[in-house]
Amino acid sequence: MRPVLSSVMRRCLVALGLIGLSAVSGQAQEALYGPQPPKGSAYVRIVNGLDAPVDVTPEFRTALHLGTADGDRVSTYEVVEAVAGKPLKLSFKVAGKSIAASVSAEADGFLTVLLVSDSSAGAKAVGVNDLAQFNQNRARLSFYNAVVDCNDGVLAIENGGQAVFKDVEQVASRARAVNPVTARVVAGCNGKTASPVELSGLDAGGMVSVFLVGGSDKLADFVVHDVVVPYHH
Repeated sequence: MRPVLSSVMRRCLVALGLIGLSAVSGQAQEALYGPQPPKGSAYVRIVNGLDAPVDVTPEFRTALHLGTADGDRVSTYEVVEAVAGKPLKLSFKVAGKSIAASVSAEADGFLTVLLVSDSSAGAKAVGVNDLAQFNQNRARLSFYNAVVDCNDGVLAIENGGQAVFKDVEQVASRARAVNPVTARVVAGCNGKTASPVELSGLDAGGMVSVFLVGGSDKLADFVVHDVVVPYHH
């Protein structure tokens, strides 16, 4: 006998695209409005996945300070032109230690630079490229596993609900288009979970990210509405 889904659970699954929905269509630029950057550009943001505030000095944008409160960890997306074959260099200072790093971006995509812990250097920068497609009629939900010792990151509807993303490797991400919805989800890895968080404001054409940070013995998750700085010639 097949299990019967509650009406609330079924609405969550349908809205999150887990049952009965067609494939995503459209190009990344369809979710962005106004002038488009030159071909070969990338949208780049920086995220603090560490347990201490960070001062970041990138060569490709202005310096910034990223804290540890949920809303202070993530920068805006900004356009970097002509990224193909060009290293994007940055330095950051955390707990009194300065670290130099370099990442690469895929042309015509999105790059999230995750600052995460490292057993030898203390911290490192890892570039996570995202070429996911967009759909202006649906929202875009991304999940980032920023836990370096976790290769089975999962984001699921709370209370044992179905997984939205699963088996996400360490310092990696997954993304999908979803219907506008409000739902509570929980992220975890290695059989442990963080506290549930609420997905709200998933408007058509919008972008929302869920981040899993910390260590496998002490997990935390947070939600941000992605902000893209409009391109200006």
